[in-house]
Amino acid sequence: MNITREIAARVATTRFEDFSDHDVAYSKTLAMSALGAMVAGPHCAGSDIVTRYVKRAGGAAEASVLGASMKAPVEMAALANGTYAHATEYEDDSFPEAVSSYTLFPAILALGEKLGSDGKDVIAAFILSYEAQARIGLACREARRLGYMVLSLAGSIGCALGAARLLHLDTEKTANAIAVAASQASGLGYQTGTMSHIAEMGFAARNGLTAALLASDGFTGQKDILEAPRGLFNIITAGNVENPEAILEDWGKPFRINEIGIKSYPCCYHLQRMIETTLAIREEGVSVEDIDNITVEVNAFFPTVVQHEEPNDEIQAQFSLPHAMAIAMLEPRVLPAGFSKAKINDPAFAAFRKKVRTVVREDWGWTPTGWTPNITYNLTDGRTITRRPETAKGQPPALLGFDECVPKYRGCVEGIVAEADIARSIEIMAELETREDVGDLMRAVAT
Repeated sequence: MNITREIAARVATTRFEDFSDHDVAYSKTLAMSALGAMVAGPHCAGSDIVTRYVKRAGGAAEASVLGASMKAPVEMAALANGTYAHATEYEDDSFPEAVSSYTLFPAILALGEKLGSDGKDVIAAFILSYEAQARIGLACREARRLGYMVLSLAGSIGCALGAARLLHLDTEKTANAIAVAASQASGLGYQTGTMSHIAEMGFAARNGLTAALLASDGFTGQKDILEAPRGLFNIITAGNVENPEAILEDWGKPFRINEIGIKSYPCCYHLQRMIETTLAIREEGVSVEDIDNITVEVNAFFPTVVQHEEPNDEIQAQFSLPHAMAIAMLEPRVLPAGFSKAKINDPAFAAFRKKVRTVVREDWGWTPTGWTPNITYNLTDGRTITRRPETAKGQPPALLGFDECVPKYRGCVEGIVAEADIARSIEIMAELETREDVGDLMRAVAT
């Protein structure tokens, strides 16, 4: 079975009419979530360096760089906007494939702006490219255990396919785009908590676009690059590929976008339910002074991602369980400002972090999902409150609707984009499938 070529054929030939109304509607919600982060991200740690890099590079003014009030070559705009989106740590996730729509939208929207693509093309490019990267992630779960950041690794393939669809490449050229992208696909889980981690999403967007643009001009590669004995799947899993036939057998049954959960808080996915549970405890009347200590039991996977007990900077704070719990107890809302250097160095935050203890339960196994943390709040009056949160708001199957996601979008763009343009951008996204030029959306939020 030639998986590479068959993926290419499905991306090239699937019709917009093959998607359900729900697929289209949820794609628009996800687009809004991602665009908000792309607008907010330039103000996060590390993004200014990427902005300066793109400005120095110069080149053709093809697509908007949202943090620089300028346009750049489409690949560079995607690099910047992808990095911005990830810098907020608002990116959505789906498990167990461990990929994100935030990897795709910076590339798709940048190329869509350059080409003047219509809304139907953009939605189709997203659904199909997400399906490919998600099915690849499911087959290559061993890669994550070995230390790869599948979000960016499979995302490079996804971005290439999204671009190939917008370029209307045929099956042959789309397969070549996959091959070129495979040679650029990478990402390391160990980078979490660093600037390199946030840039990996930008690298995937840039590399995927480069692959598709080269393929459109006749560049070639191995047409079985994914499934060959020395191909990508076997290399990144050390030969432990899981049921690769299911990539095609399960394709679109249903589309994997329906497994994407939208984050409520700008930090690691694995902290979301801990934060939500702590906020609920606080709503029940438990104050900071009431808490003597908190013990959080987690599985062996958790500390491989949430690595920073005592964060030194903003990015480490987004991967710190003690700091996330401190924000939930000390701040009115869990917003990006809670992860700032000022909050990290605040004596009240430092004191509360010392109250939080992580206990790794090796007997719970090593899986990103399918386990439930045990959170014990020990109070100063001797009482004990125990919670076992199985999920958090916005996670499947309880997906957020478009209107439910508008407050998150507004929280990202207000103060950066004029109110009239915010309202216009929401209107465009709400009816995206009827729009003739997605560039209108990018221009609405670019200044």
